[in-house]
Amino acid sequence: MINLNWKGKNARKNNSLRKHERIPFQVIETHQITKKNLSNFIIEDNWQNLLICGDNKDIITSLLKEFASKINLIYIDPPFATGGDFNYKIQIGEKGQYLDKIAYKDKWKEGLESYLNFLHERLISMKELLTNNGSIYIHLDWHVSHYIKIIMDEIFGIENFRNEIIWAYPAASAQTKRFFVRSYDTILFYSKSGDYVFNNDPSIYMEYSDRVKNALKQDEKGTFYYRGGSHDGKKLSRKVYITQNGIFPRDFWNDIPYIRANTLEYQGFSTQKPERLLKRIILASTNKNDLVADFFCGSGTTLAVAEKLGRHWIGCDLSKHAIHMTRKRILDVENSNDILNWNKKYNKKPNSFKILSLDDAEKKALIPREFLSKEIKNRELLQNRKNPDFIVSIKKNQKDVIIELKDYISPNSELIRDNVKKKITTFSDWIDYWSIDFNFQGNIFNNTWISYRTPKNRTLNLITSSYRYKKPGIYVVMVKLIDILGIETMQRHEIKIK
Repeated sequence: MINLNWKGKNARKNNSLRKHERIPFQVIETHQITKKNLSNFIIEDNWQNLLICGDNKDIITSLLKEFASKINLIYIDPPFATGGDFNYKIQIGEKGQYLDKIAYKDKWKEGLESYLNFLHERLISMKELLTNNGSIYIHLDWHVSHYIKIIMDEIFGIENFRNEIIWAYPAASAQTKRFFVRSYDTILFYSKSGDYVFNNDPSIYMEYSDRVKNALKQDEKGTFYYRGGSHDGKKLSRKVYITQNGIFPRDFWNDIPYIRANTLEYQGFSTQKPERLLKRIILASTNKNDLVADFFCGSGTTLAVAEKLGRHWIGCDLSKHAIHMTRKRILDVENSNDILNWNKKYNKKPNSFKILSLDDAEKKALIPREFLSKEIKNRELLQNRKNPDFIVSIKKNQKDVIIELKDYISPNSELIRDNVKKKITTFSDWIDYWSIDFNFQGNIFNNTWISYRTPKNRTLNLITSSYRYKKPGIYVVMVKLIDILGIETMQRHEIKIK
């Protein structure tokens, strides 16, 4: 076998992730939890999907103890070593105002070798997480796909290479006349062994070509087309009846468009991948209730599709903005496209999930550089900034409680650029998400009521629905608020129910 060598490879290979110290997860919050076993990570009837904030290297290390040989499918869409910056849109209020924020920088100070080290050590341990009949798909492009192909042959074995899939899409713009326009990505598909799941599911089929569709006819036996030919110099034709609505996919996928801003699935994330791309991958390589993982989850496409297809999922990202975007996307999944009937809404509530972190959950989030006034040069001022504050009113009527959000105060407005402040005309424009735990137990925030903005629905409820306590007593109400800059603030209120 031909191996690829680069500076630092052998040192990192000999110091595998498994040897690193396992970092315990902190449960930050839960959503729609029906059972109380919050520390059990074993896949049973009380499984809760996991959304984890932190460095995926540490997360994979921490998952190995519980999840070695338990994940059925891994799909990753890592950085491509492009040398560029990639943005997402932060929307403000209800009037269509937005700001661009850097989602991640795809730049490597030490060059290609540092990128290969970064991905190589993670791929080694991803293999350990896969079941023996599991698969991994790596989404790349022309920058590094040829390097990663050789690395994957070494880690997974060239005999377990299944496909190099070409996802071809129309070029968004053709701004060059110096070379041919690049308009496809590469997806490398490997299995862990020769005994792997691969389903002939009609829902993964590609549509017939226009030529075939135009030639389709109906008779009493079904749908058919005429296939031509010749025999002894005579032209022949015969009826060919079809039983499937399309053809089994080739390795060239040109039937899945990229994300446009006017689509329902659009999240404003520049590298967001289409749900129908993940639909084909997940249906082909998993079965119901299998476990799907995405360690670069970004805007949450893999997790949303896994959710709608009845799979368990684990997702993680280093960016708190990405985790927040994914949280809202899962919470709002009922309003998204039905993945098996694209022209209808999904119309189902999400399954239980919890958000974990490897970092201190109370750590202050810095104001993004894109929003800072150009005059701000003292980074200590930013580190020591005050937390935002907000005002709520709590109304009680016997055992019923309603909470209203009355105001939001940003004590650091002098740090923000004028062009940002001009877009904010009311206090609620600051707010992207707020939620209530009406019976906070002093440890894990359990969402009882939530209101949030999405790219397609910019309204925000400032008054909660009525919450009824079953028994008299003194209760702690915890209010969580996340603003458009990603800064999280919490308030604790104690109420007495008679």
